Amino acid sequence: MARIKQACKNHPQRLTSRRCYYCHAPICTECQQHIEHHLFCGYWCYLRWKTKQVSTKFKAIPHLTTIALIVLILLSNLILFFYFSHQLSDLKSKIPAPAPVSQKDSAWFKIDSVFRPVQNQISFAVAASGQISASLWQNGNLVQFSNVRNGYLNFTNVPLIYGENHFVLWAHKANGNTQLIDSLNISYRSARLEFLARPVSMVPVQEKLVALTFDAGSSNKGADTLLSILRQKKLHCTLFLTGAFLKHYPQLVQQMLSDGHEIGNHTFNHPHFTTYAANHLHQLGKNTSREHVINQLTKTDSLFQQLTGRHMAPYWRAPFGEYNRQILRWAAEAGFKHIGWSPKCDALDWVKDSTSSLYRSSNQILQHFFKLEEEHGLNGRIILMHIATERQNDFAYLMLPALIDSLRHRGYRFVTVSKLLNALHLP
Repeated sequence: MARIKQACKNHPQRLTSRRCYYCHAPICTECQQHIEHHLFCGYWCYLRWKTKQVSTKFKAIPHLTTIALIVLILLSNLILFFYFSHQLSDLKSKIPAPAPVSQKDSAWFKIDSVFRPVQNQISFAVAASGQISASLWQNGNLVQFSNVRNGYLNFTNVPLIYGENHFVLWAHKANGNTQLIDSLNISYRSARLEFLARPVSMVPVQEKLVALTFDAGSSNKGADTLLSILRQKKLHCTLFLTGAFLKHYPQLVQQMLSDGHEIGNHTFNHPHFTTYAANHLHQLGKNTSREHVINQLTKTDSLFQQLTGRHMAPYWRAPFGEYNRQILRWAAEAGFKHIGWSPKCDALDWVKDSTSSLYRSSNQILQHFFKLEEEHGLNGRIILMHIATERQNDFAYLMLPALIDSLRHRGYRFVTVSKLLNALHLP
């Protein structure tokens, strides 16, 4: 019987059936630590489990002796830890520091320099003669037809599927006879595509940097007031807009750019990409395909370019937070990297029903982030809010001045997603 999948303890947007061997908390593949043939959520759980194992083996020994053995084991681990840390520090000190890099020279590795669609295509020609035509099949699907021209059968701009591509080429004569010409396998991999396909929900920076982000669907209710607050506070954010928002509110979009905000992609009409709403699984939705995902992103970017004369920032956010590895790769082919939000950093301002268990008043949202900062800090966190609201009163954006002022007083700087990501690369 299959295990019931639950949200990972550190990544609530990911479902997993794996659990920590000691504390039994759900852990996704990123959080899993493989130690002594078991999965743990961290080294601390492993130590607690190991201690319990040792105490069980020596339970026949008097109580004080058992405690002494446990203390001895813990001290041994600490000594080894500090020893290897010291060795690593000595090794690092011997490595020469990199030469200073100018801002101009370092620009090549910035995240926004990768905004070019990945041209994962192949073209080839086959020498042929006579009155024949040919069909090209890829992984069992017909992709192109070609007739002989100047002694060649030409196949151009055939999209490569990430992974294995099995091509079969058939010749067809006018009398109906068919003959196999050739078959070949092409394995397609791309380091850049893999990089773009890795989602981001938090950036491990030491500085007190936090990214305040907003999603926009098809409504503009409260948007003017929200932008006015951000303008007064001289704060730049990353805003994820749909194509519908671009079509209906072009003046608001121009105002956002004029205010210095960064604009990311939120798809064209905010569709469900996975089956999560129906079965809590991120399986591909009925209408979700490579063409559909890429069209949702490129159509929105084209509309934005027509409106503003520039491309959107190379980031996207999936509607409803619904995506899987395949969807991320398709989006990467269009040149977009997924930006989610950090654990517990969804303001839940989209919940309008005050009787819902998820509902938070504007003051509760404020206190939630204060508590999160006190307990875990907000370094490198990405906060999710929304540009428009369907609430009739107690609008969530009213707490923004207090949140901004308080976090700035605590030493935090609000930055766009680009600046947050590039904080990892800049010397």
